[in-house]
Amino acid sequence: MEYSVLFSKLRKKGYEPQVFGREDASRDLLFARLWDPAQTVFDPAALYLGSASRLPDPELPSEFTFFCCGEWADFSRYDSSAFTVAYFGPSVSEAALFNDCLENLSQLQEITAGMHLLVNALFSGNGLQYLVDTAARILGNPIYVVDLQHKYLAISAGLIPDNAFFNAESQSGYISEQGIASIRANRLDEKVRKADTAYYYVNELVQKGMLVNAVRIQGIEVGHIMMLESEHPFREFDADFFHRFSNLVSMELQKDSAYTRNKGVMYSYFLSDLLKNPGQDASRIRERLRLLGYNLREAFYIVAIPPAGHSTSDLQLNVILERLIQIFSGSIYVIYEDTIVFFISRELFQNLSEYEMCQLADYLSANQLKAGISNFFRQLEDMPSFYQQAVDAVKLGLKLKDPSPVYYYSDYYVYKMLETAERNGVNIRFLVHPGLMRLYLYDQEKGTELIATLKEYLHQPGQSALVAKNLHIHKNTLLYRLGKIRELMGCELAVGEEFMNMNLSMMILKYLGMM
Repeated sequence: MEYSVLFSKLRKKGYEPQVFGREDASRDLLFARLWDPAQTVFDPAALYLGSASRLPDPELPSEFTFFCCGEWADFSRYDSSAFTVAYFGPSVSEAALFNDCLENLSQLQEITAGMHLLVNALFSGNGLQYLVDTAARILGNPIYVVDLQHKYLAISAGLIPDNAFFNAESQSGYISEQGIASIRANRLDEKVRKADTAYYYVNELVQKGMLVNAVRIQGIEVGHIMMLESEHPFREFDADFFHRFSNLVSMELQKDSAYTRNKGVMYSYFLSDLLKNPGQDASRIRERLRLLGYNLREAFYIVAIPPAGHSTSDLQLNVILERLIQIFSGSIYVIYEDTIVFFISRELFQNLSEYEMCQLADYLSANQLKAGISNFFRQLEDMPSFYQQAVDAVKLGLKLKDPSPVYYYSDYYVYKMLETAERNGVNIRFLVHPGLMRLYLYDQEKGTELIATLKEYLHQPGQSALVAKNLHIHKNTLLYRLGKIRELMGCELAVGEEFMNMNLSMMILKYLGMM
C-alpha cells in the first residue's frame, strides 16, 4: 500500500500524525514490524512501529518508515533524516496503532493476491471478458465495462443481479436512455474523473450502490468500469482494488487498435463497432447516435485510405487524419485495420461537394496518397459492405495504374466483378469479344493503333471530328481506320448492344494488362 494511501486511511480513523524527515508519498509499504532498537538493516517496504522513547538514530542512511506514539520527544533532530518519522501523539496506544496499520496492510495483501490472479488473466490472452469474469469472482459482485458511447464491452458472467433494469440493459448491449439521463443529471462522469480512486454512489434507478472508475489510455479517457453492490456489501478496500483493476482493463483495451489509435473519440468507437459487427439493428444504431448528439441524414458515403493507399507516403496516419477532418468537417472517422475511414452523412440528393473533392484530391496528390469512395447507401447495417467498396476501389485503381488520387467505386465495379469471376476460376480472357481479340492480334502483328482508335470512338460515339481531334489524326485517317476495324471485327458498331459488348471487352483487356 502506498504510504500516502495508508496515511489517508489512518486520518479517516481519527489519527493526526506529525511527520518529520524525508517523506516519500509513493513508497510502497507491504508489511508491519515492531521496532527493534538493535536493528541495523531496514526494509523500505516495511512499516516499523515503536515508542517515541526509543527512536532510531537520526543519522541512519536507510530509507524506511517509522511510526511512534507516547510522550513527546525532540523530533527536530529528524528534519533532515533519510527516513520518515510519524508521531501519533501521547494518547495513542502503540497496540491500537499497530493493529490498525496491520489491518490496512492485510487488506493490501488481499489486493495483491487478487491482482496477481488478474495479471495472470490479462496475460492469458483470453480477452476482456475473461479478465472481467476473473475480477467478478475475486470481488464477488457483478462488473460491467462500457465505452464512451455507452456500449457494454463486457458484462461479468455468473453474477446476474435480480433486477429487471439491468437485465434489460444487458440484453440490449447498451446503457438505456433512462440510464444515460441519470448519469448526466447526477454529473457522474465529471465526479468519476475527479476521484483519485473508484467513485461510490447509489444508483437511483436500481437503489443499489455502485463503484465506478474511469479507464484511460495514455491519459485519454476511453470508458468506465462499474461494479454493482448486489451480492454483498462492498469491503473497505474494494475501491482501491477496483481502481487498480481499471489499469488492467486499460492494458487489455490497448490490444485493440481502435482504442489506441483514436484517442478516446466516442464516434470513432461507434464506427469501429459497426465495421467489426455487421448486421446490427439499424433503428437501435440510429437511436444510439441520436443520444450521442449526432443526427444522421438520409444518404451515406465511405471514404477510405487503406494501407495500399498510404504505403508510399511519409506521413503518419494521425497526421493524415487531422487534415482530412478539416476537409470532411462534421463526419465520423476512425483508423480501422490500418485504414483511415470516414463516414459521411448527406441529404439524399446531395453529393460530396466539388470543393471537398478538390481539397481532397490536392492533398492526396501532394502527399502520394490514394483514397477510395464507396457508392452511397442508406442502411447503416450495410456499412461493412460499402467500406469494402472504398477499399476495393483503391486496390483496383492501383492495379489498373490509374493516376488519379481518388478512386470512385462506381468506376470500378465491373473490374470488381471480373476480379470475383477470376477468383472463382473463370478464365476471363476467354470472355473477350472474338472480333476485338482479332483486332488486338492485328495490332500486335502489324504495329497499328486500331484498339486505341476504337477505344476513343467508343468514348465519343458518332462524333468523328472530336475523335479525330483527340487522336491527333485527320478525319479521313479516322474513317479509314474505322473501316478497317469493322472489316476485322465483322460488326458495324451501329447498335447499343455492340457498343456495350465492345466496352466490356475493352475493360477485360485493361484488367488483364493487355492495353
